[in-house]
Amino acid sequence: MTNKDQNTEEIIKQAARKVFQREGFSGARMQVIADEAGINKMMLHYYFRSKQHLFDVIFEEDYTTLMAPLAIHLRNPELHVEEQIILFVRGYHDTMIKHPRLPLFLVHEFAKNPHKILEMAQKSIPVSKSEEPAHPKLSATTYMDQIEKGKALGHYNDVDPRQHAVSMLGMCTHAFISRISVQTAYEMTDEQYMQFLEERKEEVIDHTFRILMKPDYYKKWKKKYQKERQNEIDNTPT
Repeated sequence: MTNKDQNTEEIIKQAARKVFQREGFSGARMQVIADEAGINKMMLHYYFRSKQHLFDVIFEEDYTTLMAPLAIHLRNPELHVEEQIILFVRGYHDTMIKHPRLPLFLVHEFAKNPHKILEMAQKSIPVSKSEEPAHPKLSATTYMDQIEKGKALGHYNDVDPRQHAVSMLGMCTHAFISRISVQTAYEMTDEQYMQFLEERKEEVIDHTFRILMKPDYYKKWKKKYQKERQNEIDNTPT
């Protein structure tokens, strides 16, 4: 493939990504994608033979490059579960802030094609214990196992790790998929909403650990975390 072909494919994918995220798969039209890319429809079909093929290429790219790395944090046995949570929440918010149409797009496709999404996930991470041999540096249960160890040590509350993980993801997701409602209810400008999302990163981290940790352990963790955060801020280039 020539450089020109590669550049054209990338232009098409960027255009299609905008249209699919705006209109969804069903609502997107190849002519609209061609217009967005600044090419004719015949050329679009030359590079991508069908709307389904184009969609599959884009969705798999987005999942692999944007979502799988977040899930990997929670599957990495070399990270303490508290590090996993912080990296996941920060990474999720940073990713969605950069790609504001992505959350609704993902939710829609997860609901419509759950088995396809599962297949994509299994290529990148071990979804279940039986799949770990294909991902030797990752573990499907490290997040849950570490919470159980923390409970045994008396650091964590008697929480169900599965419920805890789903609650954390829900707290991350809701502000993005309900953007219009949130902005309207609290009379936020776009700028205020983006600031709200930046602040929400730390709110979600804090709430997640309040749920997980026993009060005395939480106080110690919070003091240490605030000191680390301040050091990060002080060392961030202006």
